[in-house]
Parts: sequence; C-alpha cells; structure tokens
Amino acid sequence: MKKHTLIVTLITAALVGGALAAETPLPGASPGPWCRASSWNPELYTFYGAKNIIVEKLAKIPAKLSERRVFLQVTQGDSTADVKLYEQQKGGTFTITEWTTRQTSCLLADIDRAIVTNKGVNCVGEQVKDVLAKELGEGKVAEGVAAPVSPEAAFAHSVKEASGDFIKSTVIILC
Repeated sequence: MKKHTLIVTLITAALVGGALAAETPLPGASPGPWCRASSWNPELYTFYGAKNIIVEKLAKIPAKLSERRVFLQVTQGDSTADVKLYEQQKGGTFTITEWTTRQTSCLLADIDRAIVTNKGVNCVGEQVKDVLAKELGEGKVAEGVAAPVSPEAAFAHSVKEASGDFIKSTVIILC
C-alpha cells in the first residue's frame, strides 16, 4: 500500500509541477501569459521631496524587479526630467532606454490613460512603450545590463542626478 501511495504521489507531483511550469513563463519571455497576468495589476509609486528621503523610500518598494519584464522610472528635477524604461531580455539581462525631457506631467497623464484604457487586456508594458515612442521619440539604449538587485539599485541614480533640491520620482511596475 505504501508503494502505491508513493507512486500516486509522485505522478500527482509531476502533473501539478508540469501544469505550473506551463502556466508560469519566465518574465524574460516576450509578451505572453506573464504579461497578461501582470497587465491587470500594474503598480505606481510616486515620491516628492529631498533626494535622500526619496532614495530611502525607493528602497522600500516591495517588488523583485528581476521577476518583472517591464518597468519605468520618471524623475523630474528643476529644469529637466529623466525617463528610463527597463525591459528584461530572454537571458535575464535588461535593455534600458533613456530619454531626457523638460516636463513630465503630460507624459505621465498619457501613460496613466494608456494603462486605464488598456484595462489589462493587452501587455501594459507594450502599451506604455508606444506612449513613450510617440511622446519622446527614439531614446538612448543600453543593452545587456545586469538585473537590478533592488529597487534602490535600479532607481537611486536618477534621483541623485536630478537637478534641484525638491524633486519628483515616479516608478511604474508594468509587467
């Protein structure tokens, strides 16, 4: 009886494990099931104030970025803003596209509109990429960047480099 129970347990574990593997694709896989699940639940974090306080708050964002496919940071300083789009590639590295612009309130409103209009139907990362391309054009691309070890490691540099004492930084975890 023990052998029979063990065999049934092993078969069940194999079937359940196989089903879970089929339902849980790697985040580096381009838009697919991973994005469909995440597109329904994007996250947005916005912080205003002194750079050192914002960096502390960025460190507390509860996201494991290496498990996400696309995320965005928009940091507004006194006279310019830095926009960075992070896209995970199949090997686990990231491509980061960066733009500099003067003002971001219209850009953030357009991104918000794209997310709400999408309603989780299509890959929200791709929807936001389209907004960035239309609004900002072609950005400066860095490929093969290692996965960030933490939100602070990913986002602190833009905050520290922003001009002025009072800044705003928005992080959007897309898919």
